[in-house]
Amino acid sequence: MNPIVIAVLVALLILTLWGFISPRGQWRVLTGWSRRDPYVSEPGAVVLGIHRLVAAVALVGVVAVGISLYTAPQRSLANPEIRAPVKELAWGLPEPAVVNRVFAPLDAQPGGLVVQPVLAYEAVDGSKRDPSYLFDLKSFAHSGTANGGGYIGTDPSAGLSALDMADIVVQVRGDKRCIPYQVAVIETESTITVGVYYGQPDTKDHANIAHITECATDGAEADSTSVLVPINLSDGVLNRAVVNFDGSPITQVGAAAKKPATK
Repeated sequence: MNPIVIAVLVALLILTLWGFISPRGQWRVLTGWSRRDPYVSEPGAVVLGIHRLVAAVALVGVVAVGISLYTAPQRSLANPEIRAPVKELAWGLPEPAVVNRVFAPLDAQPGGLVVQPVLAYEAVDGSKRDPSYLFDLKSFAHSGTANGGGYIGTDPSAGLSALDMADIVVQVRGDKRCIPYQVAVIETESTITVGVYYGQPDTKDHANIAHITECATDGAEADSTSVLVPINLSDGVLNRAVVNFDGSPITQVGAAAKKPATK
C-alpha cells in the first residue's frame, strides 16, 4: 500500500477514535482554544453525543477502507480477470505485437501466400489514439524483415505510427518463421471482409510451394506470434460485421464491442 495512503488512514483513524472516546476533549483541543471562555461555550451533552456518533460512523468507514485497500492485492492475485491487463483480456497470450507498417489493402485474395485466419478485431480511432493501450504495444519484428524480405508495406512517416491512421486492428497468430506479406479487404454497406496473408521472408518467388507450406496456419502458441495488423478503412467500422473470407465471423473485443467507432 502507498505510504502516503497509510499515513492518511492512520491520521484519520486517530482523529475518529479520539472523537469517539473523548468528544469533549477533542472539542477543547480543536475548537475551544478559539473561544474567549471555552468552558462557557462548551457544547452540551446532546451535541457531544452527536459528535461521538459521527466519530463512530467515521471510524467504521476508515477501518473498512483500510481493510479493503489492504486486501485488494490479494483479491487481484486470486482473480485473473482483475490481475490481467486489458491487452491480455482482449487478445490473450502471448502479448500481441503491432505490424507498424502502412499499406493499401488489396481488394481480392492474393495467390501464392498462406492465409492466416483472423481471430479478433477492435475498432480504432487513430486520430484520438483510442484505445490508448494499443499504442503502448511493441512493434512486430522478425529477423528476416531488416531489409524488407517481403514484409508488408512501408514505415510510417516520422513521428507517426500505423495505428495513427487506422480504423481497425485485426489479430492473427502467425507462424514464427513467417511474416505478413499482404492484407485483403472488401467493404460493403453491411460487412468488412478481411484476410491476412503470410510467407517466409527473403523469398523472391512467393509462389514457391515449399515457401508456402512451411508457414503453418494452426496457430499453436508455441510456434506462433500474436500479431495485430492496423488497417485503414473507407468509412470506419460503423455497425458493419467483420468476417473472414470464408464467411466466418471475427470476434470483436474491447470497448469497441460497446460502441461502434466512427471516422
